[in-house]
Amino acid sequence: MNPCPLIFFGTTNLDLCFNVERLPTLGESLIGSLVRHPGGKGANQAVAAAKLGMRPKFFTRLGDDEAGDVLMRALTDAGVLTEAVQIASGEASGSALVMVGDDGSNMIIIDPGANANVTAAVIDEVAHHIEPGSIVVAEMGLPVDALEQLFALKPRLGFRLIFNPAPVRTGLSREAWSQVDFVTPNESETFELTGVEVVDPQSAARAAKILLELGAKAALITLGERGAFYSNGEESFLLPSFPVVVVDATAAGDAFNGGFAAALARNVPVREAVRQAMAIAALCVTRRGAQPSMPTAEAVDEFLNHRTLLEIR
Repeated sequence: MNPCPLIFFGTTNLDLCFNVERLPTLGESLIGSLVRHPGGKGANQAVAAAKLGMRPKFFTRLGDDEAGDVLMRALTDAGVLTEAVQIASGEASGSALVMVGDDGSNMIIIDPGANANVTAAVIDEVAHHIEPGSIVVAEMGLPVDALEQLFALKPRLGFRLIFNPAPVRTGLSREAWSQVDFVTPNESETFELTGVEVVDPQSAARAAKILLELGAKAALITLGERGAFYSNGEESFLLPSFPVVVVDATAAGDAFNGGFAAALARNVPVREAVRQAMAIAALCVTRRGAQPSMPTAEAVDEFLNHRTLLEIR
């Protein structure tokens, strides 16, 4: 069976990454090393899928500047289809200041640049890039009005929708939530959306129930080193993570979402899609940089062939 068309909607940033021994405290100055990497949640997710052998389309908005040239080249080099990318004259591309400690922890500040100027009208302009039967992945770095318009297109265009609510914000309507097939928050985003602190399978189940009550058809909560919890109201499971040495966790969630979407596009059953996504995220955090850390399909296969994953019901 051929894969489903796959298209990502999201942000692209040029990441200015400072590698430091540890993250600073308030008012403290530290010495670190600076590297530049292409990033942005949507771009990272699309690149993750492309490195797994998919040919995903990607919608984003770049400025007509040097950073935009770097970011576009990174997308095409990774194998992402860029015909839906907009180049905005007179606007600056998004950027992010990222500090990564030796333990893999991070702090991030984002200047959205051109990403902030994605409007509902812009979404209408690029809607023709969504093919029938597509899987659409959207993250919350785009303005809420743009997401509302994208989600509203679902009944007419007939796509499946994965919604990664990061960076989490309020304001998404009940109507928009009702179009979500899979919502994929991490622990902190889950707390912001539900008020439930996820500390065990029972609290994960309570949080997932609230996410379903918001309108999503299924909730997939990523729990870092504790794995991922899935529920659609009828079936639920918790899969523990793969133990690895964490070097940089900046793009772990993006690797997971890109990998999950790629697996679903290949018609992989949900449980196995979660397992594969967790392996992709595990490999991602063992390397520095967002897009440079995304693993290939061959690396994931090799990893899965030498690891086991026990299921906790």
